[in-house]
Amino acid sequence: MKLKKSLVSVLAAGAVFSAGTPFNTLAATPSLYQYQDDTLHISQVAQYDSGAGEGGTEILAYDEHTHKAFVTNGAESAFDILSFDSLESTSFQQIPSQKRIYLKDFGINNVADITSIASHPTEDLIALSVVSDPKTDPGYILFLTKEGEFITKVQVGSLPDMVTFTPDGTKVVVANEGEPADDYKVDPEGSISVIDIQTGVIKDATLSHTLLTFKESLLDDKVRVSSKGMVTQQLEPEYVTVSADSKLAYVSLQENNAIATVDLVKKEIVSVKGLGMKDHSVAGNELDAIENGEYKLEKQPLLGYYMPDAIELLEVNGKTYILTPNEGDSRDYDGYSEEVSIEDIADKIKLNADNYEGYSQEELDKLVSEGLLENLEGTDVTAENGLVNGVYESLHSYGARSFTIFDAENMELVFDSGSDFERITYEALPEFFNTDNDEIEMDKRSSAKGPEPESVVTGKIGDKTYAFIGLERTSAIMVYDVTNPAEATFVTMVSSRDFSEDIKGDVAPEGLKFIPAEKSPTGKALLAATHEVSGTVAVYEIANAVTEEKPYVFEDVTENHWSFKYVKDLYDQKLMTGTSETTFSPDSNLTFGQLSKILSRAFPEHPEQDLTTLLVSQGIIPTEDIRADQKITRQQLATALVFAYETATGTTVEASEFAYSDATDISNYAKINIQKAHKLEIMSGYSDKTFRPENLATRAQAAKVISLLLTHVK
Repeated sequence: MKLKKSLVSVLAAGAVFSAGTPFNTLAATPSLYQYQDDTLHISQVAQYDSGAGEGGTEILAYDEHTHKAFVTNGAESAFDILSFDSLESTSFQQIPSQKRIYLKDFGINNVADITSIASHPTEDLIALSVVSDPKTDPGYILFLTKEGEFITKVQVGSLPDMVTFTPDGTKVVVANEGEPADDYKVDPEGSISVIDIQTGVIKDATLSHTLLTFKESLLDDKVRVSSKGMVTQQLEPEYVTVSADSKLAYVSLQENNAIATVDLVKKEIVSVKGLGMKDHSVAGNELDAIENGEYKLEKQPLLGYYMPDAIELLEVNGKTYILTPNEGDSRDYDGYSEEVSIEDIADKIKLNADNYEGYSQEELDKLVSEGLLENLEGTDVTAENGLVNGVYESLHSYGARSFTIFDAENMELVFDSGSDFERITYEALPEFFNTDNDEIEMDKRSSAKGPEPESVVTGKIGDKTYAFIGLERTSAIMVYDVTNPAEATFVTMVSSRDFSEDIKGDVAPEGLKFIPAEKSPTGKALLAATHEVSGTVAVYEIANAVTEEKPYVFEDVTENHWSFKYVKDLYDQKLMTGTSETTFSPDSNLTFGQLSKILSRAFPEHPEQDLTTLLVSQGIIPTEDIRADQKITRQQLATALVFAYETATGTTVEASEFAYSDATDISNYAKINIQKAHKLEIMSGYSDKTFRPENLATRAQAAKVISLLLTHVK
């Protein structure tokens, strides 16, 4: 179709919202970039904008039965309830908040923020983890209905950072981080809460709460600890994932570079196993550790602690694996900080090749003499580890710039993505390699944690299982095929960040939620990603790139129906879908919003504003006559389509001189457009020479006139 460029330019010029037009439903399609889409095709079908900016969206829970999403809003100390019910396959929309519920409304004293939210798998129940003020005091788990009505609360450990229901719905598991006060004068012990729930009687019952604490004897020798404070104070549970049979929980301890295993039947911590380190001197583990405005992956004398925040459990053929996005984190407080740059400790560094697989001592000494440490002087490391007899024999960095798959039984490494993330993000977005999430600057994060993997979820599409890993700084999502965990492979990368400004589009993915096709309102798999810096939620639809075309099967518009050829034409062009797998509902009425979606599919280079908004902003149809959810009349449909045709072709249609017998019933704004539609032979009225302008347009009528319109602009 030749109309695309002119339609885009004219529509973009009219980008103004009019009073009375609900901006939530008349959406601006965001920029979306996908790198390598030959296996999976990813499109953005929705966005929610909290309006709160940074912190406005952090963690999302989803109820597969009601299609509701619950999103924590750290900026407002609140959470929002959204509905995904209206989402449509391959069509973008803005999602409004149905309700915002504030923490202050629950009447609980000395609480500061909501850190996490979870939805019960079957019952009308959600759980919130709430931090006290001060954060070192015991926090709470709040139980509410899925409409946000308060039920009860349970006091748990200090700084509950993540809450989840077990798959069988009988327990709630909480990671109580126990983070120290900023002055480090108070440092509570980290702990894990297990709350038994009896659904149906929760309103009347006192919930059983077991607080699990750590013992040093549970730790293996890989767990990262320091001399600062008691070991049990240093342990900081961060995130929980639970086995499918609800018997075991796995809890990440980020700063400790470890995973705890919890027996939920016996309610006891079974073990705490360290994850070891990633040797960046080994081939395949190269990184860009130098902030110099350039891209260069090379081996370095750095040992990266994996230090995952979010973790994900994957069960394959009876074997359990733990997936970790290796973000990295440090103890950095006013009263104590472990963070240093290599230049800060340069006079105490004497590297020992025994700590590195990729160097001999001779090679290390030579590199140091040639300025290795000077080149790395701005690179961040920890002062807590590598110190032997007063000198640093090894240098330890935060995170591993990758995701890793561990055997859950022994935490042995099964797969690591190596240097993939930095290499691929440079190939895909070279100008924004290792940029930050609040400032566009190439290579800015190289001396710190690079793209900073933040979160991970898995999901099945077709016969394959995929891992989705959010890169917090780059603002992208990496996708790997993990069907065979030991041989995981990169598939694609997607980003809906708009790099034309520092913060635009969806920036800094924080939490991810995979919704399988059978539980999705669109019938295809969805990935919902909360973005902390932009305060937005992006909803992506994911489909196999090569799929079998569905045959035309509408039982209510067969070959004998007058609109069959038009409906089939638009169906074959993927412009109109059915109201179910087998029905088209030809006599149902069309809305303005539906018309906009059809036209945006017809013209995929659609600009900042959709057609409906433009009709209002340019005064084509009066403001009071148009809403996205409003059913469209025949005179409105004629006006909209003539406007689209003239805009697309850059021509002005000559008005027909034909006179309808009910011309006096036609609104002034529509008179000439109805005459133009007659001239184009896309709308010609009824056999009695009436146009019936106020009659509502049906889906079948719309299919006919849109099909005819498109034949004129091919």
